[in-house]
Amino acid sequence: MSKSLLFSCALISACFIPSAHALVDYSNTVGGSEEKAPSNKSMQKMSAPSNSSSGRGLTWKSDFSFATNYESMEIGSNKYGVLNMNAHVQTPVNVFLDASYWNAKGDEGSSSGNPKLILGFNWLRFGSPSEEAKLDIYGGVKLSSNSTLGSSRTDKVVGAETTKRFGTFGVGIGYDMTLVGTPKKSDENAIGNVSRLTISGGWMVSEDIQFEVEAENFSIAAASDQTRTNRLKEKVSFSTLSPKLNLGLAPAVNLELGARFRMKKAKEEANLQASKVFDLHGAYTNSLFAGLNITI
Repeated sequence: MSKSLLFSCALISACFIPSAHALVDYSNTVGGSEEKAPSNKSMQKMSAPSNSSSGRGLTWKSDFSFATNYESMEIGSNKYGVLNMNAHVQTPVNVFLDASYWNAKGDEGSSSGNPKLILGFNWLRFGSPSEEAKLDIYGGVKLSSNSTLGSSRTDKVVGAETTKRFGTFGVGIGYDMTLVGTPKKSDENAIGNVSRLTISGGWMVSEDIQFEVEAENFSIAAASDQTRTNRLKEKVSFSTLSPKLNLGLAPAVNLELGARFRMKKAKEEANLQASKVFDLHGAYTNSLFAGLNITI
């Protein structure tokens, strides 16, 4: 991606922001000096929404965060620009709320995504701030969409993630299961449940520079409804590796640059396209992205 494209992505993202969140929150004192908290959502997950798909953090410095990025990808002969938006709200009673949405523009026009809502609970947290470990559990719903790339299903999501901090380093692992519904559109493939395993690691180089690497593995089961003509007949799995760089622009604002590389490609991608799993990272293509994360 050229410098001009990255700069344009950041400008586009800025138009949609009021805030964001990070995997490892370095806002506590480490080694006697106060560190700055990165605003990357997945980084907070490692030391504590997507991500999830979805974001949580080791230490809750802020009550609200918002992240948005612009992702460039190519599927077959079609090029897409995807605007991803994620919001996170942490309450003082160890309950958090996540909301996410995406919109893609391509050669065939614009397509809106499936809104996703998550309710979670900070179940366990122990250790000193610089060595803290925690476990979160969560559940939610992914609403249906009538767009070209979105799915007409209404799905349920349940999952858990655990994170551990080692001073300026953070590691994490998470697992969630999407309990898929029945597609409303007859031409959309029915699929089985979708499982996702994530492993991530983050390192704070300085107050304004943080690195993160996240690996994701997706597994889509075959459809259980054998009477449906349009269905996924065999299990499909694929995985990605995502290096990310976070640069501090202000005390509560981070610029995120990154890429997703498919380490294991899915078989029969044509069937996947008919299954409407556009929002699963690496289902169809590699990608580049840039965006802003803001915390309040």
